[in-house]
Amino acid sequence: MRTYFIIVGSLILIFYCFGCRNSKEVVYEDSQFKKTIMVDSLLDHYVSKYRVFINYFDDTTLFPRCYEKGELITTSSSEWTSGFFPGILWNLYLYSQEGEFYNAAVKWTNSLLPECENTSTHDIGFIVNSSFGAGYEISYNEYYKDVMLKAARSLASRYNSGLGCIKSLDDFENFKYPVLIDNLVNLEILFKAWKWTEDDQYYKIAYSHALTTMENHLRKNFSVYQLVDYDPIKRTPVYRGTFQGYSENSTWSRGQAWGLYGYSMIFRETKDRIFLDQAERLANFIINDPYVKINYIPFWDMDTPQIPDELKDASAAAILASALIELSTFQETSNAEKYFRIGENIIKTLGSKDYRSGLNENSFFIVKHCVGNYPGKLEVDVPLIYADYYLLEALLRYNTAAKIRYDE
Repeated sequence: MRTYFIIVGSLILIFYCFGCRNSKEVVYEDSQFKKTIMVDSLLDHYVSKYRVFINYFDDTTLFPRCYEKGELITTSSSEWTSGFFPGILWNLYLYSQEGEFYNAAVKWTNSLLPECENTSTHDIGFIVNSSFGAGYEISYNEYYKDVMLKAARSLASRYNSGLGCIKSLDDFENFKYPVLIDNLVNLEILFKAWKWTEDDQYYKIAYSHALTTMENHLRKNFSVYQLVDYDPIKRTPVYRGTFQGYSENSTWSRGQAWGLYGYSMIFRETKDRIFLDQAERLANFIINDPYVKINYIPFWDMDTPQIPDELKDASAAAILASALIELSTFQETSNAEKYFRIGENIIKTLGSKDYRSGLNENSFFIVKHCVGNYPGKLEVDVPLIYADYYLLEALLRYNTAAKIRYDE
């Protein structure tokens, strides 16, 4: 395996030199960012590394997750991260218009088909929306829409009307009815189903879950709990905590980013001001942290006593960047410029040599220095597929938003 990636790394370098289109050295300046940072250079970096990888790795039953200790770690289709790789391929096709990305995206997406009827997890949103959802938005293939609708029905089946929320996971430790903060992101598939079918039940379920999460997942300072467990009979929370953070009452950075991302999307879909206000509160909590302000890459947990001698989490930063750039596009916010500039600064940092993997580094992965589960000693200081996904999404969102801002 190590020999394989040494060969692939060399091929990446050769391919990059001869095949990368108009790549330029990244220059960081404060003014006219779009013209100087060369966002396309980072996008071309994605194209070059992922292009070589899909030409040499063709087992579409395996889904890349991370690169650790010189080995590519893959998962099955049922893992929550499986949809991000085909989602990246769809977005790289959107950017490059290269047919090999389209063909690869179709193959890996189709391998996820059985998951649309998976009723055992809320992660059906991550899995299917990132793959089939992206495929439909780009290709308008009605088959992909049908798969999305099946997945929406699967997710909706996990809703408890008495509690007003969707159960995240089955048989998860000793919890009775666990609900994770990232469940908010999965609601997007329900909003899409509502628009396509005009079935108000999808909207009502998603809206109810968003409100219930707002009531129970947030502390008074607008930091978030990762998990709330409910008693289905008493219909009340019986536990609030953060198992992937430093402590149960600490602020796990990726959880905060999930909450911001989720409520930004929910406002986009509902236009209900309470969700925009909520997104802004979550955003302000994390971006106003004095340590986060240094380069807007948060530590893996915002409350560890080892700060500032602590690991950063670039995956949280990638999600944060994408969410902030979307947040900046809402006319209803008075903080649009601030959110846009901070999203811009995160992209600058993630695109720098400190966080961007080189041509012969970390296989095809782009973003390094991510933290998956620090307390569990899993995926610590490694590249992660969802960091690549959300940075790529942030770059594409940035290009769209920057065109409006700079070309008007």
